Amino acid sequence: MFVGGEFYYDQSWATRQRTTLFDGMHFLNGGQACLKVIGDVLLAQGIDKVLLPAYLCPTIVNAFERNEITCDFYQVNHNLSVNLDDVVQKIEGYRVFYFINYFGFPPSLSVRYFIQNLQSHGVLVIEDNAQAGLMKNPIGDFVFNSMRKLVPYDGGYLSTKFDITPVLKKYEGRVNHRLPLIRDYRKRLYDYLYNDKDDRATLSEILLQAEKFYESDGVVLGDEEEKNAIEHLDWDGIRQIRRENYSYLLKLIQTIPEIKPIYPVLPDDIMPMGMPVYLKSVDRDRVLESLGESGIGLLVHWSEMLQHPATQKNVQALDMMNHMLTLNIDQRTSQKQLEYMTVKLAGAVAEG
Repeated sequence: MFVGGEFYYDQSWATRQRTTLFDGMHFLNGGQACLKVIGDVLLAQGIDKVLLPAYLCPTIVNAFERNEITCDFYQVNHNLSVNLDDVVQKIEGYRVFYFINYFGFPPSLSVRYFIQNLQSHGVLVIEDNAQAGLMKNPIGDFVFNSMRKLVPYDGGYLSTKFDITPVLKKYEGRVNHRLPLIRDYRKRLYDYLYNDKDDRATLSEILLQAEKFYESDGVVLGDEEEKNAIEHLDWDGIRQIRRENYSYLLKLIQTIPEIKPIYPVLPDDIMPMGMPVYLKSVDRDRVLESLGESGIGLLVHWSEMLQHPATQKNVQALDMMNHMLTLNIDQRTSQKQLEYMTVKLAGAVAEG
C-alpha cells in the first residue's frame, strides 16, 4: 500500500460543469509566476522591500530577490500564527506585509483585524494561499494560490486591485518546457502505482527535469488546457473529502502521544492541504525515513530553509521545521490508507 506522493491524473473529480469559483482572477503559470507579477507591480509603485514570515518556502525569497526586492522577516509562533509583537517592532518603513494561510487555515480574527489595520495605514498586503487554494473573504491587496499543491494540474490564480495587463504583456510568447514533461509524469505515475508499469528511477528523472524547467523557463502566463481542467473539477467534493479525512485522522492519531497536531480543530468551510504535526521526543527524520520504506510519501515544510542564506539563521523557524511533518489527507486518500499510515507512524515513533 502507498500513501501520498506526487499527484497523478485521476478523472474521479472531473465534471462537465465549469466552476465559477475562480471568476475574476488572473490565471498564471503557478505560484512563482504570481510572485513574479506581484514583484513587478511593487517595483512600479516604487517599492523595493517586503516583510515576510520567517517560516516559509525559500523560493518565495528567491522570487522577490530576482526582482531586486529586499526581504526581511517577522517571527511566526509555534502554532503558525503571526507574532504580532514582532511585526509591530519591524513594520515601520515597510509598505508591504506578506502573510501565509498555512495548510489552508486562516488567521484568527484578532490577526485579521491587525492586518486590516495595517492596510488602513497604507500598507499593501500579500495573502499567500498557495496551500489553501481558495479562502473565503480574502483580505490581501494581492491574493494568489498554487494549484499543483492540490490537484494534478499546473497554474496559479492571482487577484489584485491593480491593473496587471501591461505586466502580463511582456511575458507573452515564453515557451513552457515543463508542461510536456509533467504531463507525461502524471500519466505514467498512475500506471506505475496501480498497474505496475514503468520504473521509479525513470519517473524520478522526468520529475526532476520538469522541476528544473519550472524554475528556469520563467513562464508567467497560464496554459489554457490546465486552466480548463482545473475549472472542471468538483471542488466541493474535493473540499469535503479532505475535511472528512482530516477529521478522521485527528481521531486516529490520538493514540500516539508523541504526535501533536498544530491545528486540532478544523474550522468550517476551509479546505486543508494536509495535517501538520509536531513530533515530540523522537527524531523526525528517522520517522520520515521509516515511513518512506513503507510506501508513505510525506512532506517536510520546508527543509530547503536549512540551505538558504536568508532563512538558515532563524533559530525558531528552523526548530519548527525540524520537528514538523505534514500528514497526507488529500482527496486520493481512503480511510484504509489513513489507518495504514497511522499504524506505520505509530511503529516509526516507537522505534524512535
